[in-house]
Amino acid sequence: MTDVDAVQSAGPDPRTALADWANGNDEWSRFIVRQVLSTGRPLSPNDIDHAYDLFRQEKSLNERELPAEPPLEVQTRPDEAELPLAITKISEVTGVNALIPGAVIEPHAGLTILFGENGTGKTGYSRIFKALADSRTADVILGDIAAEAKETQSARILFALDGEEKEFIWTGQRGHVPFTRMSIFDSPSVHFHVDDDLEYVYVPAALALFNHVIAGIKAVQSKIDGAVAELTTVTSTLLGRFPKDSSVYPMIETLGAATDLEDLKARADNDPKVDDRIDALRRAIAALEANTIDAQITLRQRAERVLTQATVAAATLKDFDITAYNGSLAKRSELQADYKAFRTELFKAADLPADPEESWESFVSSGEAYRRHLDGLGVHDADRCLYCRQPLTDPAKDLVKKYGDYLADKISADITATNSQLSGLTASLRSVDTSEVASLLKEYDGRDDQPNFYSHLVQLNGILSTIRRAVGEEATIPSDLQSQVSPLRTELEAALTTTTKELSALRDQAANRANALAEKKKEVSELVAAAELSKSWLTIHGQVRRAKEADRLKILVHSLPTLSRSVTELSKSASDQLINQNFDKLFVEECQALRAPNLKVQFVGRQGKAQRRKVLSGKHKPSKVLSEGEQKVLAIADFLAEARLAGITAPVIFDDPVSSLDHRRINEVVQRVALLADDN
Repeated sequence: MTDVDAVQSAGPDPRTALADWANGNDEWSRFIVRQVLSTGRPLSPNDIDHAYDLFRQEKSLNERELPAEPPLEVQTRPDEAELPLAITKISEVTGVNALIPGAVIEPHAGLTILFGENGTGKTGYSRIFKALADSRTADVILGDIAAEAKETQSARILFALDGEEKEFIWTGQRGHVPFTRMSIFDSPSVHFHVDDDLEYVYVPAALALFNHVIAGIKAVQSKIDGAVAELTTVTSTLLGRFPKDSSVYPMIETLGAATDLEDLKARADNDPKVDDRIDALRRAIAALEANTIDAQITLRQRAERVLTQATVAAATLKDFDITAYNGSLAKRSELQADYKAFRTELFKAADLPADPEESWESFVSSGEAYRRHLDGLGVHDADRCLYCRQPLTDPAKDLVKKYGDYLADKISADITATNSQLSGLTASLRSVDTSEVASLLKEYDGRDDQPNFYSHLVQLNGILSTIRRAVGEEATIPSDLQSQVSPLRTELEAALTTTTKELSALRDQAANRANALAEKKKEVSELVAAAELSKSWLTIHGQVRRAKEADRLKILVHSLPTLSRSVTELSKSASDQLINQNFDKLFVEECQALRAPNLKVQFVGRQGKAQRRKVLSGKHKPSKVLSEGEQKVLAIADFLAEARLAGITAPVIFDDPVSSLDHRRINEVVQRVALLADDN
């Protein structure tokens, strides 16, 4: 149909638009467009590598070796037409509905009509065509449900492609080239053609070039992203070569485009004998770490504790008044003898059952305590016995009076006072702590490495033990022991003073050793880092260089999405000129030929896809306003316009196109289809 060819040739060639765009951009993008225009296909992996290499050389990331890309010159030419496709025979159909085996269809080169009563198999053949074309309304094909065994779906298709006879055995698959070029209209497709935002089945080959260019740009962008990821990968072993406490470590940890290489290089130590210097420092550190000062400090600390206890014990012994202790002990003995004689004399005529002694004294004291208790209550009766409460006779009263005289006796008070004096004199001896002294004496007993003050401790402990034992036994203490304590105390205090001075000196040495050790460790860390800088310089320099390159690539890659969007805009413009405008003209023609309702076609693009939408005034969907017959002729008009858009070079199939139509529209549809069949 010449009118269709005229419509298709209208407008500028998209190839020219692509060439003009490429000539205004970088050489690498011009190379992509050149390859797409020359082959009509997406870029091969080798082409993508070449484009990326050209990008790097053009941006001075690599030395320029590739030749310059000259401007593009494109001669305008129409899209290549598809080879004519004609189905010549369908036979040997099995497993499709209830189609009778052995039936054969041989379509006419122009117009073929399948007719017959309901259930004669027209729909079965229609379903085979829809499956082959992968039609929008293709559905699952069932076999003969009444058959005893399930049959395999198959059909023998003979077809001619540009006059060349071919054969295809269909086995139930959907969408097989070249049958996907067939256009199929049926009742279920009415909804698609009337209400849906419908994509075009036909897309001119020239428009695919834009997608190939965009894909090429994205492929280069992907290679740039991959290069950035590779360039920014830090060598995991590099950081581990540097001591963490060195001043260089944070600089290596943050190696990047901003790293000052000159500063780093100045910190490197290139001395060929640097390893010997490191070994010498490490030996010095080992010597400092093996020092025995800490052990000596521990020994001196213990000695200080022992001598402190010993000097306190010696001072306690020195202050102990042996003369007073022995005197008080003697006085108490005298008082006890006098007290015993007094007690015997006092109760001689009392007719006691036994001589008075300690238990008897306790008996008397208890009675006196009870008497004072009764006096406190105001109920004491002096004429009655405190124990049996019987009336007292005169002899009994006389005995009770003697009890009172006995308890009020001064001798017993003196004995109590003397006991208190003895307790006060020995209190310090009882409280003095010598546990550390005893522990050391036991530990070093019989050893050759006894401390020089060990013998003084032995003497002191002997004197202290003797005095404590005498006190415990309430025995007299030899007075000559006192004279032995003074020289011991002097010796022990001198030993304590010496030990304290030695301990202070050792602590100072330990502090100096710690500082020296810390300084040596810091020195060796810095020297190891400086030596490693020299050894790893090539790696460090390469990593910084890669980081700088990665930063440049990150800046350059930012412009690529904009580049892709500009090609997309070109594609939209070309799509509008090659598809939408052409379709609009064809759709108007078909609507006029079929007396379809007058409405407006809107062209929408979503996610890079060309689509069309039909609306009535007020933006109403046609199905909400039009009758079923009007919707069907509108759908046929849309279907025919789309089929003619590509130029009809493959079968066009109508499955029951005139149901719901009145007799006038049936005639108009038939005439339109017959007219198309004259030349297709």
